[in-house]
Amino acid sequence: MNQRGMTLVELLISMLLGLVIMAGISSVFQASRQTYRSNEGLTQIQESARTTFELLSRDLRQAGFTSCGSNKLANVLKRTASDPLLEWVGLQGFDGNTAAAPVLTGTAISQRVAGTSAILVQGMSGLGRSVAMHDAAAAQFSLSAGTLNFVVGDFAIACDANQATLFQVYSNSTTAVTYGVSTASPGNCTIGLGYPTDCTTPNFYNYPPNAVIAPFFSAIWYIGNNGRADAGWHSLYRLRLDNGNKIVVEEMVAGVTDLQIQYHVRDIDAWSNAATVTANNDWSDVDAVSLNFILDSFDNSISTDKSVDGGRLQRSFTQIIALRNRIS
Repeated sequence: MNQRGMTLVELLISMLLGLVIMAGISSVFQASRQTYRSNEGLTQIQESARTTFELLSRDLRQAGFTSCGSNKLANVLKRTASDPLLEWVGLQGFDGNTAAAPVLTGTAISQRVAGTSAILVQGMSGLGRSVAMHDAAAAQFSLSAGTLNFVVGDFAIACDANQATLFQVYSNSTTAVTYGVSTASPGNCTIGLGYPTDCTTPNFYNYPPNAVIAPFFSAIWYIGNNGRADAGWHSLYRLRLDNGNKIVVEEMVAGVTDLQIQYHVRDIDAWSNAATVTANNDWSDVDAVSLNFILDSFDNSISTDKSVDGGRLQRSFTQIIALRNRIS
């Protein structure tokens, strides 16, 4: 029987066909892999955007909130220019070129990214505890039954329909809170909780039964450097006031690279930047904010536009948030 192998030409043609098939398979694999990475990047951006709006919206909707609806607030805390978080404003914004102390602008980790907006939000945290009795002369609240316990050094707001007072807790138990003048940091300047505040001669005010006491929150939201290439280099941060006048910096959502905020002032048919609102002294009349975020994917080299941070996917999101405490 006559047997013959493949000729050199046949072998070369077979190898060429094999290479073509392998190249096709490799191209399909690479395309599928790129599609998968792109979809993963988009999913991560969308999830980060959802989390960003959820967290920030929760604070913003409560800006300037007191559960009693009081419009007058007496601030008896000892405070200086170095303690802006203790100065009651309810809401205040900062444009990209405006300092937002105590947040520092720079390139170090957790420092604010230059050119990005920031916003200070303050108010009551939660529903708090009901007052059973207030002894103004003894600087003590007796509390009704409940589970909320204050810690010595906590900042709190007491309120009724007429007024509210921001003060620091001097001592506490499960049933009472004392707010006397103390050496705590920063401490109270007076035991008189009446409005307006008078640190020289106590302006006494007796809160009636069923008045409310709740923790005070004061926080600045901003875009900061996270120092991690695998997390987009930038994140949404929150700097907040903690017990005993301590400052806590928290990374909230990674991959948020920019934040620009505009403000709507009641009865004005326009959006304004923070500088305009400040110049017109209109912060108490701001009833909505417009947030524009830019988010990057953690993974790079997945966008056709390689000029965006090494080919990261990038998306812009805008949301308008009405301030519940300011809507009339």
